[in-house]
Amino acid sequence: MINPNLSTPTYRPTSTSCAAPFPCLTSGRMTMLTHNIEAFRLRIAEHAAADLFIGGEYYNRDTGQACFIGCHVRSNDPGKIADIYGIPVALTRIAESIFEAMPTTKDKTDFAVAFGDAVGRDGKDLSLVHWAFLAAELRAIPATTDAVQAVIDPVIEGMDLLASGQEWPAYAAYATYTAAYTATYTATYTATYAAARAARAAADAAYASAAADAARAARAARAATYTYAARAARAADAAARLRQRNTLIALCNAA
Repeated sequence: MINPNLSTPTYRPTSTSCAAPFPCLTSGRMTMLTHNIEAFRLRIAEHAAADLFIGGEYYNRDTGQACFIGCHVRSNDPGKIADIYGIPVALTRIAESIFEAMPTTKDKTDFAVAFGDAVGRDGKDLSLVHWAFLAAELRAIPATTDAVQAVIDPVIEGMDLLASGQEWPAYAAYATYTAAYTATYTATYTATYAAARAARAAADAAYASAAADAARAARAARAATYTYAARAARAADAAARLRQRNTLIALCNAA
């Protein structure tokens, strides 16, 4: 149940200078500011104190246990997190992916607490954090073939533009997605395939944002997170997830 005392979302329009015929990812974007963060952090603290965080299940009515999203909204809908707390859907999906990959319940709980602390307060704009995170993920991919790196680099450039609040034309995002899609089918071994797929997912997130498809963009952002840690560096999966955790916390703190 949504607390009627929680404040309503705050939005602010951003400027746009992109010309027709191609839209830009920042065109018409509404920047959402965090709100009700004291309640957000309190809910996390209550779940942590009662040892109620679990993985693999959004919410258990019998035990009260819940995952990263279910802790707050008792469902699997990250859109409710955005509405109640002003935390973007894509960012929530990335955080959810990291939470689920933490190896122990304690690690999951510690991440949830650290994320709440990093969000910190009302009035923060977290709408660009997931682009900066995806850029960092692509830069962290182990050395790959020249052909795949040539696909990854333009996606990193696009992520950097978006992370800084600049515009990346939809046609450029689509072109890099198409190139990465092709690369996934020409890769000759697992790590190369995973690297290409990570770039493909990041570009897909960007193109979906340009098309105002927030749900698809969030799914693609989560896929980019999963693909690298679970496939591109399988032997170092635990280290990759720890790096992801620390990167996301640092970016939220800095926002």
